[in-house]
Amino acid sequence: MRNFPRTRLACGLGLLLTVLAIGRRHTAEVEAGTALRLEIEELARRAELVVEGRVISQRSFRDSRGEVRTEFLLSVDETYAGEPLGTRRFELPGGVLPDGSGTLIAGMPTLALGEDALLFLTGESAGGLRVPVGLAQGKLRLVRDPAGRLGLLRDAAELTLLDPTTGASASAPAPTVLDHASVVQRIRTARTRGEAR
Repeated sequence: MRNFPRTRLACGLGLLLTVLAIGRRHTAEVEAGTALRLEIEELARRAELVVEGRVISQRSFRDSRGEVRTEFLLSVDETYAGEPLGTRRFELPGGVLPDGSGTLIAGMPTLALGEDALLFLTGESAGGLRVPVGLAQGKLRLVRDPAGRLGLLRDAAELTLLDPTTGASASAPAPTVLDHASVVQRIRTARTRGEAR
Protein backbone atom coordinates (compact mmCIF):
# COMPACT_ATOMS: atom_id res chain seq x y z
CA MET A 1 0.00 0.00 0.00
CA ARG A 2 1.30 3.47 -0.88
CA ASN A 3 1.84 6.02 1.83
CA PHE A 4 0.02 9.35 1.74
CA PRO A 5 -0.58 12.09 4.26
CA ARG A 6 -3.85 11.85 6.16
CA THR A 7 -6.27 14.29 4.59
CA ARG A 8 -9.92 15.08 5.24
CA LEU A 9 -12.09 17.28 3.15
CA ALA A 10 -15.43 18.82 3.86
CA CYS A 11 -17.15 20.64 1.07
CA GLY A 12 -19.94 23.02 2.03
CA LEU A 13 -22.22 24.01 -0.82
CA GLY A 14 -20.09 22.03 -3.24
CA LEU A 15 -17.23 24.54 -3.49
CA LEU A 16 -15.84 25.28 -0.02
CA LEU A 17 -12.83 23.05 0.67
CA THR A 18 -11.45 22.65 4.12
CA VAL A 19 -8.48 20.39 4.70
CA LEU A 20 -8.79 19.36 8.34
CA ALA A 21 -5.64 17.36 8.93
CA ILE A 22 -2.48 16.79 6.91
CA GLY A 23 0.35 14.60 8.19
CA ARG A 24 3.44 13.35 6.39
CA ARG A 25 3.96 9.78 5.23
CA HIS A 26 1.01 8.16 7.01
CA THR A 27 -1.04 5.29 5.66
CA ALA A 28 -3.71 6.51 3.28
CA GLU A 29 -6.90 7.40 5.15
CA VAL A 30 -9.22 9.31 2.89
CA GLU A 31 -12.80 9.66 4.00
CA ALA A 32 -15.77 10.42 1.80
CA GLY A 33 -16.15 14.05 0.82
CA THR A 34 -19.41 15.91 1.30
CA ALA A 35 -21.00 18.14 -1.32
CA LEU A 36 -24.33 19.66 -2.21
CA ARG A 37 -26.13 17.38 -4.69
CA LEU A 38 -26.08 19.11 -8.09
CA GLU A 39 -27.86 18.17 -11.29
CA ILE A 40 -26.24 18.74 -14.70
CA GLU A 41 -27.96 22.11 -15.08
CA GLU A 42 -26.63 23.40 -11.76
CA LEU A 43 -23.12 22.13 -12.51
CA ALA A 44 -23.26 24.01 -15.83
CA ARG A 45 -24.51 27.23 -14.23
CA ARG A 46 -21.94 27.21 -11.41
CA ALA A 47 -18.93 26.35 -13.60
CA GLU A 48 -16.76 29.02 -15.16
CA LEU A 49 -15.17 26.49 -17.49
CA VAL A 50 -16.97 23.48 -19.02
CA VAL A 51 -14.77 21.50 -21.40
CA GLU A 52 -14.61 18.07 -22.97
CA GLY A 53 -11.35 16.51 -24.04
CA ARG A 54 -8.47 14.13 -23.41
CA VAL A 55 -5.80 14.40 -20.71
CA ILE A 56 -2.50 14.52 -22.64
CA SER A 57 -0.16 15.26 -19.74
CA GLN A 58 -0.18 15.52 -15.97
CA ARG A 59 2.45 16.52 -13.44
CA SER A 60 2.20 16.60 -9.64
CA PHE A 61 4.48 18.93 -7.70
CA ARG A 62 4.82 20.94 -4.49
CA ASP A 63 4.07 24.62 -4.82
CA SER A 64 5.97 27.44 -3.07
CA ARG A 65 3.98 26.78 0.14
CA GLY A 66 4.79 23.05 0.06
CA GLU A 67 1.27 22.00 -0.92
CA VAL A 68 0.80 19.31 -3.54
CA ARG A 69 -1.06 20.19 -6.73
CA THR A 70 -1.38 18.54 -10.13
CA GLU A 71 -1.10 20.32 -13.45
CA PHE A 72 -3.11 18.84 -16.32
CA LEU A 73 -2.97 19.56 -20.04
CA LEU A 74 -6.22 18.78 -21.85
CA SER A 75 -6.59 18.43 -25.61
CA VAL A 76 -9.99 20.11 -25.93
CA ASP A 77 -12.63 18.65 -28.24
CA GLU A 78 -15.46 20.97 -27.15
CA THR A 79 -15.84 24.03 -24.95
CA TYR A 80 -19.34 24.62 -23.53
CA ALA A 81 -18.36 27.51 -21.22
CA GLY A 82 -15.20 29.61 -21.15
CA GLU A 83 -12.82 30.72 -23.86
CA PRO A 84 -12.53 28.04 -26.58
CA LEU A 85 -8.93 26.87 -26.83
CA GLY A 86 -7.40 23.84 -28.57
CA THR A 87 -5.53 22.88 -25.40
CA ARG A 88 -6.27 23.89 -21.85
CA ARG A 89 -3.82 23.85 -18.92
CA PHE A 90 -5.19 23.86 -15.35
CA GLU A 91 -4.15 22.83 -11.85
CA LEU A 92 -6.16 20.92 -9.26
CA PRO A 93 -5.30 20.57 -5.56
CA GLY A 94 -3.72 17.30 -4.43
CA GLY A 95 -1.94 14.54 -6.30
CA VAL A 96 0.75 11.88 -6.05
CA LEU A 97 4.40 12.89 -6.36
CA PRO A 98 7.00 10.74 -8.18
CA ASP A 99 8.36 9.48 -4.82
CA GLY A 100 4.92 8.08 -3.90
CA SER A 101 4.07 10.76 -1.36
CA GLY A 102 1.32 13.28 -1.96
CA THR A 103 -2.04 14.55 -0.86
CA LEU A 104 -5.37 12.85 -1.49
CA ILE A 105 -8.50 14.94 -1.06
CA ALA A 106 -11.72 13.14 -0.20
CA GLY A 107 -14.33 13.51 -2.92
CA MET A 108 -11.91 14.99 -5.46
CA PRO A 109 -12.14 13.13 -8.79
CA THR A 110 -9.05 11.65 -10.37
CA LEU A 111 -7.99 12.24 -13.97
CA ALA A 112 -5.78 9.70 -15.71
CA LEU A 113 -3.39 10.25 -18.57
CA GLY A 114 -5.26 9.48 -21.83
CA GLU A 115 -8.67 9.73 -20.17
CA ASP A 116 -11.53 11.44 -22.03
CA ALA A 117 -13.74 13.52 -19.76
CA LEU A 118 -16.28 16.31 -19.54
CA LEU A 119 -15.25 18.71 -16.77
CA PHE A 120 -17.17 21.41 -14.89
CA LEU A 121 -14.49 23.62 -13.29
CA THR A 122 -14.61 26.66 -11.01
CA GLY A 123 -12.85 29.89 -11.83
CA GLU A 124 -9.14 30.01 -11.12
CA SER A 125 -8.23 31.02 -7.56
CA ALA A 126 -5.65 33.69 -6.76
CA GLY A 127 -3.21 30.80 -6.26
CA GLY A 128 -3.92 29.40 -9.73
CA LEU A 129 -6.07 26.43 -8.68
CA ARG A 130 -9.40 25.27 -10.05
CA VAL A 131 -11.77 22.77 -8.41
CA PRO A 132 -14.38 20.55 -10.07
CA VAL A 133 -17.81 21.97 -9.24
CA GLY A 134 -19.45 19.65 -6.72
CA LEU A 135 -16.15 17.73 -6.38
CA ALA A 136 -16.55 14.30 -8.06
CA GLN A 137 -19.86 15.42 -9.58
CA GLY A 138 -17.87 17.85 -11.74
CA LYS A 139 -16.21 15.11 -13.80
CA LEU A 140 -18.01 12.82 -16.25
CA ARG A 141 -15.91 10.20 -18.06
CA LEU A 142 -16.63 9.61 -21.75
CA VAL A 143 -17.45 5.97 -22.51
CA ARG A 144 -18.84 4.00 -25.44
CA ASP A 145 -21.34 1.15 -25.26
CA PRO A 146 -20.91 -2.06 -27.34
CA ALA A 147 -22.79 -0.41 -30.23
CA GLY A 148 -20.37 2.54 -30.18
CA ARG A 149 -22.82 5.09 -28.75
CA LEU A 150 -21.18 7.83 -26.71
CA GLY A 151 -22.11 8.15 -23.06
CA LEU A 152 -20.90 9.89 -19.92
CA LEU A 153 -20.15 7.92 -16.77
CA ARG A 154 -21.30 9.80 -13.68
CA ASP A 155 -19.50 8.36 -10.66
CA ALA A 156 -19.59 10.25 -7.39
CA ALA A 157 -19.48 7.11 -5.24
CA GLU A 158 -16.91 8.62 -2.86
CA LEU A 159 -19.24 11.50 -1.96
CA THR A 160 -21.94 12.01 0.59
CA LEU A 161 -24.47 14.30 -1.05
CA LEU A 162 -26.61 16.88 0.72
CA ASP A 163 -30.12 17.52 -0.54
CA PRO A 164 -30.23 21.21 -1.57
CA THR A 165 -33.77 21.65 -0.22
CA THR A 166 -33.77 19.71 3.06
CA GLY A 167 -30.06 19.45 3.87
CA ALA A 168 -30.47 15.71 4.46
CA SER A 169 -27.42 13.63 3.56
CA ALA A 170 -27.33 10.45 1.53
CA SER A 171 -24.73 8.35 -0.23
CA ALA A 172 -24.23 9.19 -3.87
CA PRO A 173 -26.20 7.03 -6.29
CA ALA A 174 -24.52 4.12 -8.05
CA PRO A 175 -22.42 5.03 -11.10
CA THR A 176 -24.67 5.80 -14.05
CA VAL A 177 -24.05 6.20 -17.78
CA LEU A 178 -25.87 9.22 -19.19
CA ASP A 179 -26.60 9.85 -22.88
CA HIS A 180 -23.92 12.23 -24.19
CA ALA A 181 -26.19 14.19 -26.54
CA SER A 182 -28.81 14.71 -23.81
CA VAL A 183 -26.21 15.97 -21.32
CA VAL A 184 -24.76 18.39 -23.89
CA GLN A 185 -28.25 19.75 -24.60
CA ARG A 186 -28.91 20.21 -20.87
CA ILE A 187 -25.59 22.09 -20.49
CA ARG A 188 -26.30 24.39 -23.43
CA THR A 189 -29.85 25.11 -22.23
CA ALA A 190 -28.67 25.86 -18.68
CA ARG A 191 -25.87 28.15 -19.92
CA THR A 192 -28.24 30.02 -22.26
CA ARG A 193 -30.81 30.54 -19.50
CA GLY A 194 -28.09 31.63 -17.08
CA GLU A 195 -26.78 34.24 -19.52
CA ALA A 196 -30.31 35.56 -20.11
CA ARG A 197 -30.73 36.43 -16.38
